[in-house]
Amino acid sequence: MAMTYSSLQNDIKVWAENTGTDFTNQVENFIGNAFESLSRDIDPIGFNENVTTTAVAGDRFVNLPTAIEPMLFNYLTITVGSNVSYLEMKTLAFCQEYWPDISIQGQPKYFANFDDNRVYLAPTPDQAYTLKLGYQGKINPLSNTNTTNWYTENIPSTLLYASLAEANLFTKNMEDYTIYKNLYKEQVAAINNEARRRRRTDYKFPGSPLGTNTLTGGQ
Repeated sequence: MAMTYSSLQNDIKVWAENTGTDFTNQVENFIGNAFESLSRDIDPIGFNENVTTTAVAGDRFVNLPTAIEPMLFNYLTITVGSNVSYLEMKTLAFCQEYWPDISIQGQPKYFANFDDNRVYLAPTPDQAYTLKLGYQGKINPLSNTNTTNWYTENIPSTLLYASLAEANLFTKNMEDYTIYKNLYKEQVAAINNEARRRRRTDYKFPGSPLGTNTLTGGQ
């Protein structure tokens, strides 16, 4: 059965063999501390997501999905026929200086953060283009209203071990704390090793010595 906020709370009490009032009242804090540890320790490439949208002719702005936090872009591609090209991320000042007359249009080559809700394209699009925006997804903490997240769905045992380490630290059971902390570290290392492997095989931005900036055939 998939892990939820409620099932995780129950698992902590069962594994720790503790249903006392003081302990139960702290379970949400154990999970909150575990969330902070995971957010700090896990390589964020695992949270990568993408969304497809359209650049509109004459409109230099593209709206962002609400899941994106500022400055968490990975890439932005533009499709022209069967070719998918990666736009280069630049500063807003660069884009505005590169293409100062927004009434003149062309195929976008660069993009920049404009605000929390939009990116800025340069040149201003001369036609409708299909864009794919890769970004680091936002992981919200667990709560009674947000009962699952990326951690519960993808690395539930790691989240459980982190929570149990916090629980045993609270009860000052240092033997079990060490056991769960080591299990947590082992799983984090394995997750991050896989993330590094994925990063080596993923496409690199233009200008990177590890890759070019154009794919063929819509890959």
